[in-house]
Order: sequence, then C-alpha cells, then structure tokens
Amino acid sequence: MAQTHSLFFYGTLVHAAVLSRVIGNPGEHLETVDAILQDHVRLHVDGEDYPAVIAADDGARLLNRPLTDDEASVRGVLVQGLTDDDVALLDEFEGDEYTRSPCTVTPIASSPAPSRTPLQATVYLWTAPHSRLSPSIWTFEAFLRDSAHRWVGVGSENNPDYAEVDRRRQMKGVITPRGVQESAADALEQVDERLEVEKEKLQNHVEHEPFGRALRTKYWGFDPDYVPLNHGSYGAAPRPVMDRFRALQDASIAAPDRFMKVDYEPLLVQTRQRLADFVKCDRDDLVVVTNATMGVNTVLRSLSTTWEKGDRLLCVSTTMRVLANGNHIVDSHPHLELSLLSVELTYPVAHADVLSAVRAAVETASNDGSGRRIRLALVDGISANPGTIVPWRSLVSYFRTEGILSLVDAAHEFGQVPISLRDAQPDFYVSNVHKWGLGHRTAAVLYVDKRWQHLVHSIPTSHAYAVREPGAEGEGCPGWVDEHVWTGTIEWASILSIPAALDFRERVLGGEERIIAYCHGLAIDGGELVAKELGTQTMRNASTEEGELVACMVNVQLPLPAPSSYTPAQRAQIVSWWNRELTYSHRTFVPIFPHDDKYWVRISAQVYTDMDDFRYGASALKTVCEQIRAGAPFRNGAGEQ
Repeated sequence: MAQTHSLFFYGTLVHAAVLSRVIGNPGEHLETVDAILQDHVRLHVDGEDYPAVIAADDGARLLNRPLTDDEASVRGVLVQGLTDDDVALLDEFEGDEYTRSPCTVTPIASSPAPSRTPLQATVYLWTAPHSRLSPSIWTFEAFLRDSAHRWVGVGSENNPDYAEVDRRRQMKGVITPRGVQESAADALEQVDERLEVEKEKLQNHVEHEPFGRALRTKYWGFDPDYVPLNHGSYGAAPRPVMDRFRALQDASIAAPDRFMKVDYEPLLVQTRQRLADFVKCDRDDLVVVTNATMGVNTVLRSLSTTWEKGDRLLCVSTTMRVLANGNHIVDSHPHLELSLLSVELTYPVAHADVLSAVRAAVETASNDGSGRRIRLALVDGISANPGTIVPWRSLVSYFRTEGILSLVDAAHEFGQVPISLRDAQPDFYVSNVHKWGLGHRTAAVLYVDKRWQHLVHSIPTSHAYAVREPGAEGEGCPGWVDEHVWTGTIEWASILSIPAALDFRERVLGGEERIIAYCHGLAIDGGELVAKELGTQTMRNASTEEGELVACMVNVQLPLPAPSSYTPAQRAQIVSWWNRELTYSHRTFVPIFPHDDKYWVRISAQVYTDMDDFRYGASALKTVCEQIRAGAPFRNGAGEQ
C-alpha cells in the first residue's frame, strides 16, 4: 500500500476548493479533522491574502505584546491520506517561504475524530524573514469575506499564486524538454478534461440557502413579528455583513490612528475593485460616496462651472430626486438663467414610448429658435415612485448622438438588475449599494466617464482638491479618485463592509442570477395576489414587446378615491396616518404615492420574503384602505401614537 501523509493546513488551503485546485483532484481519497496547533500564532504576510504561522514567542515579539490563549493556538484542518504526488504539488504551491515541519495537533471537540488524542502531522511553517510579516492576526473568516473571491470561483483561474503548481501539474512533476512536449499533448488534454469534469461536479454539489422567511430568521435582525415589504427604501443588511461592519468599527476604535492612517485606504481600494467588477467598469472610473443623493449633487455642482447662460437641463417627471436637485441648480445659479425641461410620463408606458417622448421633447427644444442648448439629461435607472424600470440605456445612446451628457440616477438598480457600464457608457452613473446590494446603510457608487473626471470634485472638498486638466485620449484623471479617498473624518465601516455583502450574495444566496430570478418572480406573483385581494391592478405593460416595468418592486393600485378628490392638507394627513397605522398597528410598511390621479403602493420582493408575506401585506392594505374610505385619517387625534 502506498505511503500517505497527514498535513495540517491553517490558511488558504483550509478552503476545500483551494486544496482541490492545488492537488488537481476533488480529494475524495482524503479525510479531514478540525484541529488546533498549540504554541504558534498566525499572522498576515504583507501585501498577501495568505498567512504565516510562526512560534508563539516570535509572534509576541513581533506584536510587541503578550499573546492571548486564542492567539497562541492556530485553528485549522488536519488532512489525512495525501499522496506523494499531492504533497509534491503542495510543496510547489507553498514555495520557498515555508518549510514542511513535523508537528503535533489536537482535534477539536466538534471534529469527527474518535477522541481529542494529539495526532502527528506536518505543517508548513514560515521560514522567510519576519520583516515580511504584518503585526496583525490573520483569520480565516476575514479571508472568506475579503479575499476568497480571488482564489475560488469566477476569475480565480488568473490568480498568479496558482501558476507554479499548475505548471508542475501539467509537466507531471518534471521539466519536460520542448522537443517532447508535443508527444505528451494528448495525455495532458485528457488530464485537463478530467479536471474540468471534477470541477463541474464540485460546483454542482454546492447547495445554497432556500429563500423566504426561514432565511430571514437565520440571517436578518428584523423583529420576529415584523413583515418587511419595503426593502427598496432603506435596504437591510444580513448578519454576516453587520458582523463585518462592527468588526471594522471595533478596529477603528481600538487603534484609530492605525486604522485611519494605515489600514482603511487599502481596504477602500479593495472595495472599489469589487464594486467595479460588479458594475463592470474600470476601478478608477468609480468612487464610493455616502448615497445616491450625494452622487447626483456631486455631478451637478461639478458641471455647473461649465454651463453657459441659457443652458437647459432635461429630466422626466418621475425622477423626483433629479427634479429637486435640478430645480436647486437652476435657482442657485440665477445669473445663468438655466431652465429645467421636464418630460411628462404616465405609467404604464412602453419603453419605446418613453424614448419617443424624450426625443420629441429634445427636437422641440432644439427647434424653438431660442438657441438654448440642452447640456445634461437626468434620468432614472429604476424610478422610485412608481418603482419601474426605465430604458435608460436606450436613452443614453440617444443623448450621445445629440451631444447631450447623461446622468443616470440608478439609486435602486444595484442588485435588482445586471449592470454593465462598459456596455451602456453613460457619462455619469450613481447607484446605492445599501438598498438592493445588501450593504449596510449608507454607501453608493459614483461612476464618471474618463472624459469628464477632471471636472468632478468631491463634496465636501478636502486637502486633495486640485484644478485638473483632462486626461490623454482614452485615459482618466486619477486626481478625482484622490479627492474622494478623504473628504474628512467619517465612519468607514459601512463602505468597507461592502465586500462582505457581495460575498454573501454569491456564497450564501447563490449569485446574481438566482437572486434576481427569485425576487422578480416573487414581485410579479406577489403583486398579482395583492391586486386580486384589493380588486385593483398592478402597474405593468400589456405585452412583453412593450418592455418590462417590474424588477424586484411591484406597484399595486389602491382601492381609494382619486387623490384630486382630497385637498392638499387631506392628502398630507393620509400619508401621515398611513405611516403610523401600518408600522404600529400592522407591523409592516409599503410607501403610498399618487400617480395618474390614482393612489398606488410600491411593494418590495427580497430573498427573505415570500408569498405569505405578500398575503399578510394584502390583508393589512385592505384594512387600512377601508379605514381611509371611512375617514380615519381626518378624525380628531388621528395619527397620534
């Protein structure tokens, strides 16, 4: 019987997919035991995802303090049954920074080992200079949150840390002379095909969490009797994201100078890279701001220095934030005599009709003989009230042909629909991460096309402010990123915990396709259920050819008198009473809004909701509508709590 080996792993190789990649097989011949290596400490290697393990005494000297009991014991996994070929590949992977050394490990109580009797093994100990180590404890949990995406899954095939072991495996452990490489091609191809089959088997065996109420109970902190149907307004981060958020807060509290002067900026770069990958753009075309409102204001205020007397801004009537900010820009620059051109839209409306209405407005304005140019068009990605998909990609393409800059306020888009900014090419784009991206409040992406980065300045401005010239053709202006790296002291935890949200979406929820399919389907089916219960309708186009309006939010008409039948004061009373009655008496909430002289609600479907939640919401809405028709909001003391 061939000799086998037992190795104790404590870093990236604890991840089963990484180990499988290194040894080139799924590891069906292996047995694993969770174990602890005593009297050693696990530290960060400067600039790397992987850790080093050194003797506890050496670690205490590096940290310049005594180690806790937990720090002086390294948790990992003992892998038994490794072949000589496996170990040869592992040696190649670890390189000359580590030496395989004998050790004794103790199985932990939760392991399947028959007892906690110490076991003999070998471990890769750090033998490179200690000067390459960072005085901070490495944890596998942080690796999973922040770095594992570079080692497993899409994109990991380009990780340079696998290069040498891949080369050795392809060469079957020897350096093959060039003259005989071709003769081994068929055999190597067969090996590659077998590895691909095994990789696919591993991927297909991944089981993700089922969606619905059970997921809510497990991962979210809602009150047990609260039914969350308004995810679209403020978002809701799951517990793993909140854990990362609080860990970052703790780190900034424990050593504020180290966190602010050393730690946060590399974490911010990593966060921006993850976000850029998500929305498909270059990292330096994107910065993080506090929310979409801040992003829109940043663009408008920056561009206002380029406008000339009589210029126009274009928007659509459902773009509430843009209308407000556009009016503010007009009012705050009276010397320019700016004007806001609003395109009226009434939903439901076909996507083609949206484009036609905008085109007609532009053509009319261009031919009115005033000479007033439309300098900027402001459009939604997914509008708020009503919560509908806007064909902004087609609009942006049209604006480009007319020489009109585009600003897309996509506050609700990140996490509701796929995004590729490289394909769409807006001039400016803003989207919240804390809404549908499952980040914690608040954070948003601000994208600026390379051609305009020299114009954009942060709000507020800080020491990195500078007047900048346009970059060379096809190149951006890095100074705009520098300005947004530091705009003054803020709480960084919500921004720097974004990678944990993206990891949760992929590893726990199963990725964007699975999330979007569930939430969209639930919005459609749940909306129809609510409309049937209320005896009304959902806001949808009549045919698929007219374009889908529903992403993960659905608008349902309420069985109420027309808003125009109430006075402005009464309409305000209805909203105030609505907010209190739903949240306090029914332990749920959906926003009410008027559109086309009808009252509607916008209901959010999320991975933690299901049809039973929509049934509950339908019952609550039916009750409050009956109360409104009976005059409840207008009685003395109505709305008081």
